[in-house]
Amino acid sequence: MPRDNFRPAEKHSSMHYKNNGQILKRIVEPTKLTHLIAFNIKENNNLISGILTIEFDYYSSDGRIKYSHIQYSDPRLIKHIEGNPIVMKNIDSYIRKNLLESEYGFKL
Repeated sequence: MPRDNFRPAEKHSSMHYKNNGQILKRIVEPTKLTHLIAFNIKENNNLISGILTIEFDYYSSDGRIKYSHIQYSDPRLIKHIEGNPIVMKNIDSYIRKNLLESEYGFKL
């Protein structure tokens, strides 16, 4: 999820149908979403509080997420988030969990 891995959304064809021997593709438009996550991180006896804003495209047909933009309210958060692969994986898991809960109406 590093900032340089963010790319604009693109159309994605994922559904194929046969109609009289012809294969048709259905273009799937992503749902554009923004998620805010608050952080309180202790650094050298100082508390860093800030908001991480993540914009992404969600393809409900196959569950894919394409991250398109990330913004930090405090730049000191960057090293604690992007510098830690476990934190980045946890953020991705948190977003996916929230998507599933909102899409299917159940708590994980």
